[in-house]
Amino acid sequence: MALVSGPAKAERNWQLLRTVLFLGFAGWFIKDGLYGYPNAIASKARDELLKPDPWGGKVQYEDLADTPTHHEFEALQKSPGADADQVAAKLGTAQVTRPEGATRELRYYASRWGYAVVPFERGRPVLSGATWTNWHKTREEVQQQFYWALVPAIPGLYFLYRLYKAVTLKVVVDDEGLLYDNRRIGWDQMTALRGYNPKGWIDLYYQDGGQERKLRFDNEKFLLFDDVVAAICQKKGFINEIEVHRADEARRRADEQAAAAAEEQAGSDADSPREEQRP
Repeated sequence: MALVSGPAKAERNWQLLRTVLFLGFAGWFIKDGLYGYPNAIASKARDELLKPDPWGGKVQYEDLADTPTHHEFEALQKSPGADADQVAAKLGTAQVTRPEGATRELRYYASRWGYAVVPFERGRPVLSGATWTNWHKTREEVQQQFYWALVPAIPGLYFLYRLYKAVTLKVVVDDEGLLYDNRRIGWDQMTALRGYNPKGWIDLYYQDGGQERKLRFDNEKFLLFDDVVAAICQKKGFINEIEVHRADEARRRADEQAAAAAEEQAGSDADSPREEQRP
């Protein structure tokens, strides 16, 4: 009759915790990239566009294009000799033009990411005085959220795989030998079961392809750890190091209790009053 063990809770819970933690961080970055940052940008932009100076509610956020961006504005500033046509090629058409004196004006070029203010003197752009203001975050900062999501997502997916392996682990001891997570080890292949650690693991040594290999049994990974070890030891005649360790521990505790009892008795005898001797 086969002995069948399913997974233990400890390994499952540990892998579940790591999976939720890392994929949760990845999801947080993706959420910011998809919703958090875009919504904050739109909210701040709408608030700014309602202000009387310079927009006065004449520009709607929903009508803005995806360009210009801060990156395109910086590229324009690297061409200080650019004329009005080159400015229009980079920034598009100004939504607002505000005169400043007889020969000077400010032109505002807005997009979904922010806006540029370019002074014009007698129809020529003065790029040294041009400025860019983000509504909230740049397009590059929003895109970076998806790249940042990869950092925790990669280990998170690995832990998800480990979680799957943990919850589907099955250990079977039957007439043919051992089946451990779809790995079959015959009785004739097993050479030793040793190296028990009180923390809860022991190693099975076996021959495979002319080489000695090792499979670690861990009581945090499958439920019937003690039963599987006992079944293999009984079949192969191996010393059950778990039982040896427990017997040693039981003897040690018994010796400690006996020593403590003897010490207590000796102290009690010493404290009892002696019978007075008659003259």
